[in-house]
Amino acid sequence: MAPESLAHLLPLLEKLNDNQVGLVSDVAKQFTTPHKFTCAPFKLRNGMDLMTQEIVDDLGDIIRIHHAFSREAFSKDKFEYALERVQKLHKRDADLAPRGNKGYDILVEGERFSLKTEASQNIRLDSIHISKFMELGGGEWTTNPADLEGLRQQFIDHLNGYDHVLTLRRLKDTRDGWHSYELVAIPKALLLLAAHGALEMKTASKQNPRPGYCYIGDAGWAYTAGAKVNPKDLQFALYFDGGGERKLQIKHLKKSLGKVIATWEFQSLSV
Repeated sequence: MAPESLAHLLPLLEKLNDNQVGLVSDVAKQFTTPHKFTCAPFKLRNGMDLMTQEIVDDLGDIIRIHHAFSREAFSKDKFEYALERVQKLHKRDADLAPRGNKGYDILVEGERFSLKTEASQNIRLDSIHISKFMELGGGEWTTNPADLEGLRQQFIDHLNGYDHVLTLRRLKDTRDGWHSYELVAIPKALLLLAAHGALEMKTASKQNPRPGYCYIGDAGWAYTAGAKVNPKDLQFALYFDGGGERKLQIKHLKKSLGKVIATWEFQSLSV
């Protein structure tokens, strides 16, 4: 650290009580633990990479600060603010969407990003599950299978509100005291394939409205009405959840169809 940086920090530390100094010390110790951060190219329209190694390092440090005091996964709201902060730190044009915006979550260099997170205990390395991609509050939705067409159109219309989808995934790590995260870009063009997917309403369900699926299969796969669908045959599926929240989930999305653009592995003092 440059001497002038320490000179700026020391007067601030002198104003803290012992407990506050202890908290600062915990953060500083967190930065000394073993870690490995990586990034891969993801070009914006202006030719910039969304995630440089320096941006990944700074975002990783914010996640490490979180885990200095918590065992819980880094949440979506923290991810939004952290991504805005590190992009601005590196002289990027970045702004969070207005509160309540139903489309993008953040603008980076004029491009609209929808941000998601995944931290299930049952998370899979090879497939992505987004438990709440969007709300399905409007439109007709009863027990009529034809209603699924309108719900799917809500999804397609929602995609028009942004250019990219990123999901921050907390992975399982078997090493004691270690945390692992990855950032995956999901192609919007892939999600738009749902416009031609096979629809199935679960008519035997007792829920009202009835839940349903939109299946987007691999090349050569054909949907057979009434037959059990093997997730291995799918690129992904939309699940129209008719529960209390009436939300749309994305299930069984093959991670290989997206791109991992950053990873973070680090040891945490909070275990």
